[in-house]
Amino acid sequence: MKIVLPIIVIFLVSCAIPVFAQEEETALEELTLTEYLDMVKANHPFFQKEQLSVDIEQKQAQSLLGAKDWYLSVVPTYSYLGKSSAPEYGAEQIHRVGLEAGLDRALWKTGGRLGFGFTGEYTRQDTDFGQNNIYRNGVSATYVQPLLQNFAGKLDRLQYELSDFTIDYTQVQVYESQENFLLDVSVRFLDWAYYTREVAIRKKRLEIAKRGLEQVNKRYEANLVDKVDVLRSEDSVRLSEQGLVLSQSQWKAKQAELSVIAGGDEVFERRPRYDIYRLEEVPATDKVMEKMKTQSRLLASLDIIKKQILYQRGGVEDQERAQLDLSLTAGFYGRDDVFGESLAIFNPEAIVSLVFSKPIGSHTAKGQIESIDKQVAQIEGEKSSMERDLEAAMITLLIQIRDLEQVLDLNVKQIESAEEKTKEELKLYNQGRSQLTFVIQSEDNEEAAWLTYAGNAYLYHTLILQYMALLDEILVTDGQG
Repeated sequence: MKIVLPIIVIFLVSCAIPVFAQEEETALEELTLTEYLDMVKANHPFFQKEQLSVDIEQKQAQSLLGAKDWYLSVVPTYSYLGKSSAPEYGAEQIHRVGLEAGLDRALWKTGGRLGFGFTGEYTRQDTDFGQNNIYRNGVSATYVQPLLQNFAGKLDRLQYELSDFTIDYTQVQVYESQENFLLDVSVRFLDWAYYTREVAIRKKRLEIAKRGLEQVNKRYEANLVDKVDVLRSEDSVRLSEQGLVLSQSQWKAKQAELSVIAGGDEVFERRPRYDIYRLEEVPATDKVMEKMKTQSRLLASLDIIKKQILYQRGGVEDQERAQLDLSLTAGFYGRDDVFGESLAIFNPEAIVSLVFSKPIGSHTAKGQIESIDKQVAQIEGEKSSMERDLEAAMITLLIQIRDLEQVLDLNVKQIESAEEKTKEELKLYNQGRSQLTFVIQSEDNEEAAWLTYAGNAYLYHTLILQYMALLDEILVTDGQG
């Protein structure tokens, strides 16, 4: 794999050479950062892999819904009473065969449990007077309603509702991971945009160097300069050519890299559209800090954990309550020595009961609640610590961004000064009061100033991307607009 990947990249780079050669001669369609990120999100396996984490948690949560399913139970029985027990029923021996079937489920909205049952039983009694057959059949319904603990089904739903917090937390973590991935990709796209500007500047510098060499050769032929001046000019051209080749190589390599990441050849047919000289509007520091605290996913993830722990605390408190369950059972039964007659189940029966239970002492629940309270305090401390770390990182970025804005302003003034100097040198040359060499040197200084400006602009936009990532604004998700 380590050998194959470089070969692929080299092949893609070679494919990019014709496109790059035509970059300025043909009107290639522009590719914006937003469009490129959409391509990456649609095609890169990283996003599918990360989203699977959420899908897994959702499936695990769905498995908890099994507690709401109907449960079927079937219990066939056979019993025999001999001479030690049967005489109590006026018989020498008793054979009994029965079948009990039940269907029940939990009702999460009420916390109760609803069940339906069927009972079928055949009893044969052997007595001194002969054999007695008794058939008994019936249907019943049972409902148990908790009045204290698990009232309204809070404990029944607890694990499922806790899983909602786990899903939300996992989704936030996935978004944060994707945000960091897109930040890295965005910086690479910015690299490509910067190399585009650098190539254009170095081409101009090469043209200027060649013009300078041409003028030096003319003056050398006229015996106005020494051979060493020609050699110096030739070195200047070669250095400019080296710089251009290196810049073009970086441009093509970055294009190939971005193409591999996007998973398609479309990048080779496009050129980057990114105004690296554009200044962004950054709000005042206090507004930025407030915005960061409001929409930071890292802080939101801690809030989710805290809510989950507090919700779990409510479940522990409910478990601490006494159990008082109201049980209602009603049914219709039939009994006869003839099986067919026993199916006439018209005889009603009913049972009403209250079941109360409570542990003496509450050490388990008390210990769990105290543990949860300490976890909440720990989460709050972690959030405060994270807020401070985020504020420190943001204030560092804001200082660098605003200082760089001043540097870029100075770069613009330097370029304006260099252009003005070139105009003056050209005036002197046209008046015959200066040499063309000074005009060419001045033009080269202009391009050098532009190169410095581009480098500082690149650094500025790198900081802007980091600033956007810290505000979680590179990956826009539901709720962010």
